[in-house]
Amino acid sequence: MASGPSKNVTNNSIDGEEEYSEFCENFTFSGNEQCFICNGYYGPNFSEPICGVCHSFVFHNDDEIEIENHNLTKFSDDNEEDSGNEEPNNQQEFDDNSEVDNVNINFMNRRLNVDPPRDVGEFLDLLSRPRQNDIIQNEIVQTLPVEILLKIFSYLDDISLWTCSEVCKKWKTILERNIPQAFWKRHLKERFPLFQQITQVTNWMEMYCSLMKSCFCRICLVHMANKTPIHQGGVNHLRARRLRSDIRSIAQEGSAGAIDAVPLDEQETHWQACIIGPKDSAYEGGKFLLYIRFPYNYPMTPPYCRFLTKIIHPNVSRHGDLGIDIIQHNWSISITISKLLLSVQSLLTDPFTDICMEPAIGKLYENENEKFNALARSWTWKYAMTELFPNPNIFSNSLK
Repeated sequence: MASGPSKNVTNNSIDGEEEYSEFCENFTFSGNEQCFICNGYYGPNFSEPICGVCHSFVFHNDDEIEIENHNLTKFSDDNEEDSGNEEPNNQQEFDDNSEVDNVNINFMNRRLNVDPPRDVGEFLDLLSRPRQNDIIQNEIVQTLPVEILLKIFSYLDDISLWTCSEVCKKWKTILERNIPQAFWKRHLKERFPLFQQITQVTNWMEMYCSLMKSCFCRICLVHMANKTPIHQGGVNHLRARRLRSDIRSIAQEGSAGAIDAVPLDEQETHWQACIIGPKDSAYEGGKFLLYIRFPYNYPMTPPYCRFLTKIIHPNVSRHGDLGIDIIQHNWSISITISKLLLSVQSLLTDPFTDICMEPAIGKLYENENEKFNALARSWTWKYAMTELFPNPNIFSNSLK
C-alpha cells in the first residue's frame, strides 16, 4: 500500500469529509435507477449501470467475433482468396479445467458456461420474442424449506451464490451458516489473484462480498470469470512474445508496488491488474483493480482496459470504461502494459476534462474541486481499501 499522507493533507481531508459528508453519502449518478444507454427501454437494470440487453450489444464478448473474422480470411491451394462466405464453427470451448480443493461441501466450482448469441440477427430475434410477466408470489419463495434452498444453491457457482446472498437476509443467513469459510476463501483468491491479506480475515464471505460490491458491473465479473479463449486455431507468435515481454516488464517496473498485473488464463488473454492511488491525491492509499483483455492481433491493436473497482473520475464512466487517448486513438506498438498502467495512474492526478466519460463529474472537478476531492476520497475509502476495511459502512458511521 502507498505510504500515509502528511499531517496537513490529512487534516484538510478530514475537514473536507465533514463538510461534504452528507453529499458523499447520498451521491448517485444521475439516472442511475435506469440503464444509462437505453434509459430503461429494454428493461430494468437491477441496480447495475447497464441493463443486460445493452451490455450484450455494446459490451458483448468480442472474442467470438474475432474467431469468426479470423476464420473468414483463408487462402486456397491456388493462392486465390476465399470468398469468406463459409460459416464459422459455432462450437465454443470453455476452460472448465479448474483445481478443486478438498473442501467438505457439496458446492462444486463450476464456471459459467454461458453461450451468448453470436450475431445481431440472433440478438434481434431474442428481443422480438414476446415474454409474459413473471408473476410469482413472495410467499412461495419464503415458504421453501432450507433443505430445498440448499439443494438449489448446490448447483450455483460462487458469483451466483453471492448474488443470492443479496436477495434477502434469510438467504444470506442460510449461506453464512451452511457454506464453510474455505469455500469463499478459495474463490476469492481465484477471482482476485492480486488480493493481499494484510489483516487477519475472520469472515471470508464478508471479504468476498465486499470485493464483489466494490466492482462496477457484475456482468463484467462474469466475463472475467469465464476466461473465454479468443482463438481456436493457430497461435499468434508475435502476440505470445509480446505478452511474455509484458510480464517481465511488469515484474521490473512494478517492483515499487505502484502497479501490478497477472494473467488469469493459460492463453494469457484475460488479465487482472491493479494500480495504487498516487500520493497526496484523493485516491491515495486505494488499490484499484482493472480488467484487461488482449485481442488476437495484439500488439497491433490495443487491449481492452476497464476499471473493476468503483472510482469517481471524469475520465472513467459509471461502467468502469476508460477514456484515455493512448488506447482510444493514439495506440502504438511500443506501449507496454506497464506503460499503460502508469499512464492510467497519472491520469488520476491529471484528468482531461475537455472530453469526459462523465460530464457531471468533470463539471464538479472544474467548478467545485474540494467537493470533488471529498467525493473521490470517500469512494476510495469505501471501495478501494477493502483489504483493510471489508465493511464500508464504518466510514459512513464515522462521519455522522
